Amino acid sequence: MKPSSLTARIRQIWILSSWLRQEAAAAAAMLVVRRHQVQLKDEESERRATAEEAECNHSLGVDSQGRLRAVRMLDDYIVPFECAL
Repeated sequence: MKPSSLTARIRQIWILSSWLRQEAAAAAAMLVVRRHQVQLKDEESERRATAEEAECNHSLGVDSQGRLRAVRMLDDYIVPFECAL
């Protein structure tokens, strides 16, 4: 039994659509990896900036998310550097 032109065309479309799904999945994975790399780069630059601020006679503290922050000691209170007077 020879396949008709309609079934041959449907098969081509099915193969093309599966290829496009694979390409879309690969592109999505690349976007996730790139977003993760950018996030790591931003965190590293934030750490460097915080370390540079700390070298300017400020103390370091850790916020609720585990990031280093420049703080000022005011008697009994620890105030984030951004809120300093």
